[in-house]
Amino acid sequence: MAEYKGIKGFKVQYLDQDPVPAVAGWSAGGNFPGSNQGMGSTGTQTATLSAGYFNAGSGVTSSFTYNGTSWSPAPSMGTAREQVSNNMAGTQTAAVIACGRNATAFGLQATEEYNGATWSPSGNYPTQLRDANLFGIQTAAIAAGGNSANPGVATNVNNSYDGSTWTATGNDNTTARLSSLSFGTQTAGILVGGYINSPTPNTYYDNVEEYDGSTWTSGGVYPIATSSLRGGGTQTAGIAFGGGTSGTPHTTATNIYNGSTWTAGSNMTTARTSFGSAKSGSTTLNLAFAGSAGPANTNATEEYVDYSPYASQTVENIGQVWYNGTTKALKYTNKTISSSWATGNPMNTARADSGDAGTQTAALGFGGEGPGGNTNVTEEYDGNSWTNSNPLNTTRYALDGAGTQTAAVAFGGYDGTVLLNATEEYNGTSWVNNPTGLNTARRGMGKAGTQTAALAFGGDASPYTGATEEYNGSTWANNPTGLNTARGYMGSAGAGTQTAALAFGGQPVTAVTEEYNGATWTTVNAMNTGRQQLGGSGTQTAALAFAGVTPGPAVTGATEEYDGLTWTTSPASLSVARYALSSAGTQASALAFNGKKAPAFNGSTDTEEFTRTESLVIKTVTVS
Repeated sequence: MAEYKGIKGFKVQYLDQDPVPAVAGWSAGGNFPGSNQGMGSTGTQTATLSAGYFNAGSGVTSSFTYNGTSWSPAPSMGTAREQVSNNMAGTQTAAVIACGRNATAFGLQATEEYNGATWSPSGNYPTQLRDANLFGIQTAAIAAGGNSANPGVATNVNNSYDGSTWTATGNDNTTARLSSLSFGTQTAGILVGGYINSPTPNTYYDNVEEYDGSTWTSGGVYPIATSSLRGGGTQTAGIAFGGGTSGTPHTTATNIYNGSTWTAGSNMTTARTSFGSAKSGSTTLNLAFAGSAGPANTNATEEYVDYSPYASQTVENIGQVWYNGTTKALKYTNKTISSSWATGNPMNTARADSGDAGTQTAALGFGGEGPGGNTNVTEEYDGNSWTNSNPLNTTRYALDGAGTQTAAVAFGGYDGTVLLNATEEYNGTSWVNNPTGLNTARRGMGKAGTQTAALAFGGDASPYTGATEEYNGSTWANNPTGLNTARGYMGSAGAGTQTAALAFGGQPVTAVTEEYNGATWTTVNAMNTGRQQLGGSGTQTAALAFAGVTPGPAVTGATEEYDGLTWTTSPASLSVARYALSSAGTQASALAFNGKKAPAFNGSTDTEEFTRTESLVIKTVTVS
């Protein structure tokens, strides 16, 4: 008879409480309605208010609320404004916003209050101001420093607000500056970082100053000199995150304040400046959303949760099994993956086989084949809508591209008569010809990399080729080792960087996948469905393949995910099956746009956004 000690198994933990998601960290929240920066914000993680954002000097009246899961439009302000990143105080249902900038004034005095349903005008600020630093509540707030109506001139003047009028406090904070972080109450506030840009170059500060209702005193110095950071909390329990310096324009840094010193916390996923936060939130529950994230803005929302008060408790991990002694239940964790495609606003010009670059919220589409003929039209996507930009110099289709929305490179293609090797670079405004083109003229190739470190591989060079070329921002160099499987009509398939790329699919219709290490290509596990003229995004170890033409032939919207080893068919499929489409983004946040679809085999304006999220869920073992 078998003995217990001879039975193989594993120990089950006995816990009084279920494991927590993490001791402290950031996780994805619902995306902000647009990729914007410079918005005002206040509230808590589950009840946030945002108002205004940068709009080329004119500002906006828009406001939005967050419920801890998603953003919703809120009533509009009476005054359009921008440069209001830190100009709000209060809560989601009792907020005040002051100053800013719009098309009529370089600095505003207008003050408005929000009651959860409507915005109402209140007493004007004493002087024209933007980038003001408000903290407190709707009926008891302080505005400390900011940027005067004169460009770049920081001020250290303070004014207090009683719910209807502003009054000079007569006590100025020590350092005149703008783009600081401020939070706390009217009698226990804090001002962190900031900069001045007059005289140039910019001077960044690590100063921390604390306000007691009448005077300012120095607090614990911030770990880095920075500006345009955000956060929230109280004077003795605060959190600050993001921001930038001259050397690092956008950071993910998170730091916790205990009233005297700062301690490094878990970093955000997206580096950003000039974004929104839950100013009246806490060090254990806060929020970062939208903002400037480098070459382009982002619409990403991240939620910060700190379970450190329960640091002795077990942290969630995949595959945990435990017995909860309080609820008398056997439980385990399981990872869930949620993926979906959502319809976005259409492009302005219908087309297929265009070049592409960028991310889901800052994409670039250029050239292509339209119903009326080839086009050189360039369009930029901001996560919400497409805007026309300056056209390519060479009209063509079946070209490819790499890089970002503001630093892209376009190469190869077909003008309807001959194969091309033409190379052009985009600076965010216009295209400039590079006299040195591809060594092998071709169309329908794969691509990876950036404007200064791009990779082109495969394609139709009559015949199909496996040729691989590397671009250094000036010239193309042949790699004597090409793809193991020569192929063409790869569409916008390809992922990764110049030294860690991924090639998949192509014509003749294939599922073959190859990885590039900067020198050679290695054949790895194939896709589940062979296809040509497909879309792709991501990295060598986290890629996405979607749409295309499968054997038959048949047009598909099927999506597959690659984890660096194998391809897995996703339950999410494009709403519009198509081929010869363009793509941008990552495995978790991809963009598909234009293409040809059945039964109308013409160029389209269709845009779709892919979102993939991973989460751990706790499940209870039940016996029936």
